Amino acid sequence: MPRGGKRPGAGVKPTWKNGKTKTVRVPIAIAEDVLKLAKELDEKGFIESDTDSKVLDLSGVIAPEIRGRRFVFLDDLLRTGYEIHPLKLAELARATLRLSSQSIVKRSKP
Repeated sequence: MPRGGKRPGAGVKPTWKNGKTKTVRVPIAIAEDVLKLAKELDEKGFIESDTDSKVLDLSGVIAPEIRGRRFVFLDDLLRTGYEIHPLKLAELARATLRLSSQSIVKRSKP
């Protein structure tokens, strides 16, 4: 019975969402921080910065109330110039925005 060699499905499965990995040399002093940032980027697709302002200026955005709670539509945020992450969520909001603008055009035609 043969032993060893390449077998389909053998080996360690990748833990990174973005596929294959590469060895990179970084200073030991920052290696853990670099790995932490790389994992966050792999997981979320972007890196959150603690130095960014957490203030959201909603001037000019309508915030309707339902059952005593206020909410904001993502397409309204896009319309006023906000950038939305993750990008997949922003694309969904843009599609909603396009559909709503198309229905307005259709209603206005005689």
